Amino acid sequence: MSDNFDKIVSYIGLAQRAGAVLYGEDVIEDKLKSAKLLLIDANAPEKYVIRVEKKFNSLPTFRLDGLREALHRDNVNAVAITNENLANAIIDILR
Repeated sequence: MSDNFDKIVSYIGLAQRAGAVLYGEDVIEDKLKSAKLLLIDANAPEKYVIRVEKKFNSLPTFRLDGLREALHRDNVNAVAITNENLANAIIDILR
């Protein structure tokens, strides 16, 4: 894994501990106003990716290889980060 991926994982971990991660499409939709960043697992089905990118097109969105493993949640294809500072830190790495 790259240093950048490790940094992203640590930021996601901080967000998880702070309760600043929304897991899955339905939860993200319910709390969309608080979401600052959308991360989609690179191995998510293409139809799913197209649907969530269209639905949440107001959010900065990135596909991340290894997201499920980083989250330790095998069935989660997408998460949103609600903490603005952590979201911006992740965005800075991914840009």
